[in-house]
Amino acid sequence: MNAVISHAWCLLALHLAVPVLAADGIQIVKEPAGEAVQAAIDACAAQGGGVAYLPPGRYVSGPLWLKDNVELRLEAGATVVLSPDKKDWPAGAPALVNAQGAKHIAITGRGTFDGNAQWEYRPVSGADPEIQWEQENAQRAGVEMKRYYRTGAVQKRLFLLRDCEDVRLEGITIRNAPLWNVHLQDCNRVWVRGIHLYSDLERGVNSDGIDIVSSSHVLISDSIICTADDAICLKTSAYGRGSTQQVRPTENITVNNCILTSSSSAMMIGTETHADIRHVVFSNIIVRNSNKVFGINVQDGAEVSDVRFTNVTFETNRRHWNWWGSAEVMKFVLKKRTPQSRLGRIHDITVDGVQGTARGTSLVAGHAQRKLENITIANLRLKMLAENLPDKRATHALVFQSIEGLTLCGVEVSWDREKPEPTWGNALALRDISRLTLRDFQGQAATPDTPAILQENVTAEKEPQ
Repeated sequence: MNAVISHAWCLLALHLAVPVLAADGIQIVKEPAGEAVQAAIDACAAQGGGVAYLPPGRYVSGPLWLKDNVELRLEAGATVVLSPDKKDWPAGAPALVNAQGAKHIAITGRGTFDGNAQWEYRPVSGADPEIQWEQENAQRAGVEMKRYYRTGAVQKRLFLLRDCEDVRLEGITIRNAPLWNVHLQDCNRVWVRGIHLYSDLERGVNSDGIDIVSSSHVLISDSIICTADDAICLKTSAYGRGSTQQVRPTENITVNNCILTSSSSAMMIGTETHADIRHVVFSNIIVRNSNKVFGINVQDGAEVSDVRFTNVTFETNRRHWNWWGSAEVMKFVLKKRTPQSRLGRIHDITVDGVQGTARGTSLVAGHAQRKLENITIANLRLKMLAENLPDKRATHALVFQSIEGLTLCGVEVSWDREKPEPTWGNALALRDISRLTLRDFQGQAATPDTPAILQENVTAEKEPQ
């Protein structure tokens, strides 16, 4: 006899000691509800898998742990809120939703995860070496030396999925994370589709959208991500690993059909680069109201290669000085984090079919000891607008320096003539470039007495025989 086996549905209401139903049928859950939610997950896992279903209601929770073959599904109107009470957080619990070594897991539905983030605006303490010049420049311009810092007794990520395989996030809303929203660490085969992710664009420090760390085969699509920190960021990190644990690469990543907003970088690779990052495609992206469109920052000795940014429309706006970015299209840089750090590589990077407005100078630059290699910028239409903050930074539109094999094809640069900045200069500044291919350039410098293209120590690509 053939048996029909259906997925188990583990209703949260079955695990609530005192569920209360309002007149409209919406479940009002007594706080905290984390133990009840975990019990539903565990019940599914005990049956070999199933759906842990949360009906409409507010569920204040400490850490939740997903198990193999379990889908956590939030109905529309269901909100899981990160508990601000330290008593709800066992030592070492890193996130609101966690998974360690789990397979075939999913978080779905039309409900919401809320990180309950808190901040305070106070005088700056210390300096960030990545933006030391920007901070000093703002101080010279008379900008108040204050910024937002995280506060609150509980500051956690919202999702940390570590060493997991076959993961799906679909349909949910994620908001107000105190730290990173979604952290994928050493994961393989991940699908993120149709999510809405939000953090406060002015206050949400360290509230990255989706961080893909040492993970492979990740597809993100059809999502709206609006974050103060990087919207989507790819890294390879040695943090938390023993000396004998090898850092895995990040590879085979596709981001498609998304709308991104960031007070730092909409699409970022680095800075943590302890293993290679390769075979990455960002395509069909709308970037609105962001501080930077594309970023690559290699500091820890790895290679970043075979990356394509294609079909992007963008709009940038300068942010407060404490954010990384100057309202530029791109910043690709090769550095050493410390004098003892290995020197990495950036090569085979393509930006193709992008257009929009910027307010800051784009920089694509190698290191004194190693050039970037095989960089292609094609079909870029850029209009430079006046900066919207008093601490001015912009000079040239696009700066390329220390590159072996640079192709600029179909690049167009224009300027806002009604609101010119006195520091504006060339459309293209090319310095220390070997094997330059320059075709179909259109544009002028910002001022009449300045050449459109500045060239210093530039050699052209040889024509084929």
